[in-house]
Amino acid sequence: MASITINTNLAALTAQRNLSSATSGMNTAMERLSTGFRINSGADDAAGSAVSTLMEAQISGYDVAESNATMGLSLLDTAEGVLDIVGDYLQRIRDLTEQAANGTYGTSSMQAIRTEVQQRMLEINRLCEVIDFNGIQLLDGTSSAYISESGVNLQVSNNSGRPNIINLDSSLFASAKCTALFITSEQGRTADNWYERGQGAADGSVDYETSALYARITGQKVELSNGTVYDYSELGYTAIQDMKYDPNNDGKSVNSVSCITAICDAVYTDDSTAREFLQFIDEAIENVSDRRTLIGAYMNRVESAVDAIGVQKENIVSANSSIKDADVAEESSNYIKYQILQQSTATLLSTANQMPSIALNLL
Repeated sequence: MASITINTNLAALTAQRNLSSATSGMNTAMERLSTGFRINSGADDAAGSAVSTLMEAQISGYDVAESNATMGLSLLDTAEGVLDIVGDYLQRIRDLTEQAANGTYGTSSMQAIRTEVQQRMLEINRLCEVIDFNGIQLLDGTSSAYISESGVNLQVSNNSGRPNIINLDSSLFASAKCTALFITSEQGRTADNWYERGQGAADGSVDYETSALYARITGQKVELSNGTVYDYSELGYTAIQDMKYDPNNDGKSVNSVSCITAICDAVYTDDSTAREFLQFIDEAIENVSDRRTLIGAYMNRVESAVDAIGVQKENIVSANSSIKDADVAEESSNYIKYQILQQSTATLLSTANQMPSIALNLL
């Protein structure tokens, strides 16, 4: 049986507890509405908070991976742009060389062709030397990506391991300078088979027309199996390696033009040597074209990786949202509910606090 007491007001205590609960619920709803998150601390949902933290780390990682892939595309774009110019220059050099292969041009005309070709080649070398991307030399063959044959790795996913990278092949960073495009020891050429052209003898030996051109450009003495000798060692040409060269024979050596001067001096002297050189230009054009094709393939692959990163990131964001984000409609209803409970409980607490005063009527 309920009794009238002064020291203990159970009705007021009950009202206070419910008021505190309503206030706490209203504050929680207000916090979730103001932050937009259902989980604002580990106390809200310990397991959900742990899962959400891992997902947020993955989301951040996907942002970085997308940036990495985009930088890779920029690197490829930069290299392709220069190779486009080099390809145009090579086509012009081929046109000029085809002109020089026509026997109707005299010495002065041949010299004019030689001068333009030399300038075109010098510009190709200059472009290949200056083009870089964030400190990586792209087309002069000096980058560690090419020398070590490791290429450039693009980190396009969150985790470690080979499946999470795209390796840009080291061949993309090989030199596109004239030394590499026209004269290169890497192709395993010798004086007798510098370019596979000509008819084989019955014993399998082949004397190639380009042997004379090889000897002239490299400044070597070449003796073929049939006894033919080409000796240009006294010219001092060095096309295999880019060394100092005295183009005017005036004691003034110049860097970075040795192979170009040697090639031009050897090729643009008569129509026969110019005609032979067309084969080398075609090979250089094919080299640049193959590299541009490879760059295009890599660009398509990296762009696909960017699209995949976007899809993966979207899925993780969606999953994290379902765990961490607040349902605004639900929290709004909770806020109104707890606000009403708080107001009604406050009114009832005021009434409960007045109940002990009834005892005064008994005195």
